[in-house]
Amino acid sequence: MNLSQVFRRKIFWFFDVLKGNDIKSHFNDIKELIENPNSQSVQAKKDAYLQEILQHAVSTTWFYQKHSGYNSILDFPVINKNIIRDNFEEFRSSKYKAKNCVLVSTSGSTGAPFSVLQNMSKRCRNTGDNLYFSYQSGYEIGQKLIYVKIWPDNYKHNILSRFWWQNIYPKSVFQLSDKEIEVFIKELRLNSSKKSFLGYTSAFTKICQHLDKVEADPVDTNVQSIITMSEGLNDYVRNRMKKYFGVSPISRYSNNENGILAQEDNTQGRSKFIINSASYFIEVFDFYKDVPVPPGERGRIIVTDLHNYAMPIIRYDTGDIGVISLDENNISYLSSIEGRKLDLIYDTKGGIVPSHVSYKLCKYGDYKQFQLVQYGEKSYKIKLNTDKKVDEAKMLEEFKGYLGQNARIDILYVDEIPLLSSGKRREVTNTYHSKL
Repeated sequence: MNLSQVFRRKIFWFFDVLKGNDIKSHFNDIKELIENPNSQSVQAKKDAYLQEILQHAVSTTWFYQKHSGYNSILDFPVINKNIIRDNFEEFRSSKYKAKNCVLVSTSGSTGAPFSVLQNMSKRCRNTGDNLYFSYQSGYEIGQKLIYVKIWPDNYKHNILSRFWWQNIYPKSVFQLSDKEIEVFIKELRLNSSKKSFLGYTSAFTKICQHLDKVEADPVDTNVQSIITMSEGLNDYVRNRMKKYFGVSPISRYSNNENGILAQEDNTQGRSKFIINSASYFIEVFDFYKDVPVPPGERGRIIVTDLHNYAMPIIRYDTGDIGVISLDENNISYLSSIEGRKLDLIYDTKGGIVPSHVSYKLCKYGDYKQFQLVQYGEKSYKIKLNTDKKVDEAKMLEEFKGYLGQNARIDILYVDEIPLLSSGKRREVTNTYHSKL
């Protein structure tokens, strides 16, 4: 049975009407708030959302009640995964029963698994966010969406599946051998319907590397949009996906515990992430002190969720690093998102090295995988999954220029760089600072 995209779209909105137009209302609200940032009424609504969640938090949770005398969000503490995990019940709102909420969990790729409760309106908000930002990339409800991530071993994609009805095609990151990619590409070539991609950068890397290896022609399969998530988008994937599928990918910044926080807008030829200010209040803080840094300065990304009333999350340290900048209209955007603090590389003097330095390795050869690791204050490893030896002397000379002339750098040739439990693969990691 092959439902048309138009029919699937109508079915989606029909069920939303039956539920009171919750998703449609959120979608329209998100569109208004993001697309009219200079409007006084829009700013007033954003301010109201912030004040309402703060008041709700101090009125209905044990954790925040001690801040009931607050004057502004500045009076609230910075929290993180460990604080929420250790005080889970104290973060729960007394107005919401767990059975009426959804428990959302992260994979635990950077530590122990982590969960939060979300009320149903928050879930609808996330769907509205997803639809809005997907529309911005070229996706529409009803299109085939090829979703590349970890899928449960017992997942069955059939007519009883919600994803089947939404025309979502599941593709596991663990099913990307050369043979599996070859079959996958053949299936794409046979399907001329409009489609979009959503998945990890590392998964798209494997697909592009296979196409490079077989010297494939462009895959004419009517791709409308490509969104990468959870991992930084590099130039190799950006250029190769454009070459093979005719569309430039864009990067989405999101997490499981909140939702879509920002999405890249590369229409102006520069790195610019539109902040989802309709659903979140985002700040960037100093690395060591809980104070905001000036625009243009790198720091910790701190998120306040404006719509999760079941478990208010205020000033949440995501563990990610970024830079907030101001455009010509004085509107905030994220000009850089560099991943987790513990995955930053430091030079031998303690200065932060831009994470994209790892892609300088690409000029020395074609690899199945590569990884830059800091395992000591002045000790580093470059792992290369390749059959050909590189010009090690030249590589060491260049990377000592980035890391320090007194850096101890080992080049290791490996057969595999394993995926994390989340299905992602880090190309930069720091095992030294994670122990400090």
